[in-house]
Amino acid sequence: MKLRKYREKLGFVRFYSLLLIIIGFVFYAGFEFANMNQANLQAQNRVLNKSLGNVSSENERLQSQYNVLKVELDIAQLTQEHTKQSIQDSVEREQTLKEQILFYQRIMAPEMTQDGFLVQRMEILPTLSERNYAIKMILLQHENIKAVIKGELAMQIHGSAHGKPVSFSIDALQDEPKTPLAFAFKYFQVIDTSITLPDGFMPERLDINTDVYKYRKKRGSYTTTIKWQEALSEAQSILD
Repeated sequence: MKLRKYREKLGFVRFYSLLLIIIGFVFYAGFEFANMNQANLQAQNRVLNKSLGNVSSENERLQSQYNVLKVELDIAQLTQEHTKQSIQDSVEREQTLKEQILFYQRIMAPEMTQDGFLVQRMEILPTLSERNYAIKMILLQHENIKAVIKGELAMQIHGSAHGKPVSFSIDALQDEPKTPLAFAFKYFQVIDTSITLPDGFMPERLDINTDVYKYRKKRGSYTTTIKWQEALSEAQSILD
C-alpha cells in the first residue's frame, strides 16, 4: 500500500528511478562490504602465513639443533666406550708388564728379591686326549752370586677318587717315555711334561720337593704346594 502511495505521489518515472537508485546503492554497499571482508580475510591470511613461516623456521632450527645434539651424544658415548676400553687395556698391559718386570728382576736383579730357588710359575693345560694334561713349570734361582744349580723335582698329586683321598707320584702318571724332572741352570729353566689322570680321580693340589745342589754340594731343600685349579686357570688366562 505504501509503495503505491509513493508511486502515485512521485509519479511513475521518479518512483522507479528512486527505486533503482536504492537498489544500486544496496548492491554497491554489499559490494564494498564484500571487498572489505575479503581484504580483512587476506590480511588475516597473510598474518597466518607469516606465523606459519615463523613456526616452520623455528621447527627447522630446533630439528637441526636436535640432530647436532644427537650426533654429539653419539660421539660422546663412543668416546666413553673407547676410553673405558683403553683404560681396561692399559690396566691389563700394566699387570702384564708388572709380571714381566718381576720375572726379570728375579733373574737379572737378585738384590731386589729374596735369595734361593723357586718354582716361579706352573701352568696346567688339558690336551686333546681325554684326562691328559700338559704341565709347564718355570724354575728360577736368584742369588747375588750366579752359579749353576742342579737337582731333580719330586712331585705328588693329591686328590680324591670315589669319595676317598688319593695321592699319586708324578712318575706314575707321566706319559711315555718317562723322563726325570731334572734341572740344571744358572738363571732359569722351563720344564715340560705330560700326565694322564686315572678315571675317577679328581686332582686338588701338587706338592713339589727338591734338594738343590751347587758345585756338587747341597745348598738346601725346597718345598711348595700349588693348587691344581689355580695352575689350570693360570694356563687358561694366558691362552685367552
